[in-house]
Amino acid sequence: MNIKLHNQAKLLVKLTLISVLAGTATCHGSDTNYIIIDVRSKEEWENGHLKDAKHLPLGILEDQIKSLVPNLQNTIYLYCRSGNRSGKALQIMNRLGYQHTKNLGSLNEASYFLRKAIQK
Repeated sequence: MNIKLHNQAKLLVKLTLISVLAGTATCHGSDTNYIIIDVRSKEEWENGHLKDAKHLPLGILEDQIKSLVPNLQNTIYLYCRSGNRSGKALQIMNRLGYQHTKNLGSLNEASYFLRKAIQK
């Protein structure tokens, strides 16, 4: 199996798992009561991010999240480059009391799940 096909297959499996774990990928099309947070670096953000996303790098998330999202009941979607930093952000959010936070993985995975365009 060539590497490109292998990577596409891995992405499809991850996207399927995200959809199963977080509910159905189509349920958010008309729901506007959620916040998207990109926890990547400023340089990564400037190279492209999801439409309507807020930028809050992982290093400052814990100190600044309550001013960005004061309601602990809001649905929050996190993403980064690979899902690693957004996974760490999810742990921080859970520790702070946010109850409806999901790690969507990479920028491309989040774009697919939320049906949002990537913009520069």
